[in-house]
Amino acid sequence: MRAGLDYRPALINREGIGRYTRELVRAMLRLPDGPELGLFGWSLAPDRSSAEERGLDAGRARLSRVRFPSRWFPRLCRWTGRGADDRVGGAELWHHTQPSLLPVRSAVEVVTIFDLIYMRGGGFLSEAAAERMTRSAREAIARSRLVFVPSQFVAEDLVSTLGVDRSRIRVTWLGCEHSLRGTRPSAPRRDGRDAILTLCRVDRRKNHPAMLRAFEILHRERPDLRWIVAGPRGHGAEEFDAALERSSARAAVERHDFVPEDALGPLWNRAALFWFTSLDEGFGLPPLEAMLRGIPTLASTCGSLPEVLGTGAMLLDPADAEGLAARSRECLADAELWQAHSLRGAQWAGELSWERCARATLAGYTECLR
Repeated sequence: MRAGLDYRPALINREGIGRYTRELVRAMLRLPDGPELGLFGWSLAPDRSSAEERGLDAGRARLSRVRFPSRWFPRLCRWTGRGADDRVGGAELWHHTQPSLLPVRSAVEVVTIFDLIYMRGGGFLSEAAAERMTRSAREAIARSRLVFVPSQFVAEDLVSTLGVDRSRIRVTWLGCEHSLRGTRPSAPRRDGRDAILTLCRVDRRKNHPAMLRAFEILHRERPDLRWIVAGPRGHGAEEFDAALERSSARAAVERHDFVPEDALGPLWNRAALFWFTSLDEGFGLPPLEAMLRGIPTLASTCGSLPEVLGTGAMLLDPADAEGLAARSRECLADAELWQAHSLRGAQWAGELSWERCARATLAGYTECLR
């Protein structure tokens, strides 16, 4: 089998879609029965991932990387009568890995839809962005023989919101061991961990102001405790900026913008707890990565998080700042409780791997071509 993938996110995106694309391809290349891969990387944007992160095997993957404006590519395809599948040397099947669709000439098409959050309102995106993403999702689903989703929650959302036939949907859970390849972290010690960590984009959906209120409660009791907030600014970030500026705990909050993966180690090592009280999620990689490292994790009951995090995390109402502070206080004060949550989270997250995701995806490819 020869499969083509839109590899642009792997090259230029440092968040969830980029990580998914990089790790799916890496895992497929490690499968002894994996397909030949043609990877489309035409974009003017500079690479933001290293060759080591991408881990491409030249014998099984061909990367077509041309510095060319993505918005001009559909016009080029019309002029030449060739599609993205032709530009990677031909493909029987084409996998759209993001909402920005590429013209495909002859390959069978599949798509990954990560969530439909943009269709629910809530002010999580601008209206223009939400409309654009909705149009792209509808077009991608109409063009694709199968639709891959990262959770059963998103599968049900596709059925109820867009009326997609269940027979066309395949759940392919993501992995969470991308930065711990080939190793498992040793059981962490609570000693020396002086911080709570939140690692994700700072936007309205991630609910940072509520977490700040919880931290203010803890800070009054534990002035030595720190809250590390790491992630780039997103839609509505100014609301958190304003709340932080006037917060009584401002001096105890360490705010970082985007942190490269090779610089995250010291932050993980300082984390006694991980907070992730998002208001909606299609999957949720950061809390799983914290759990795999043995960091007790407190997350919200919204979206896919109860399904994805299961019994490995402590789940709370995202609006309950007092409850978040209380559960965190208990865990920080009781060494045995901390260790129990550490072990439970690591065991749960340890079941998820990119190999599992790759095998489920490959099964979908084979089904399409059959």
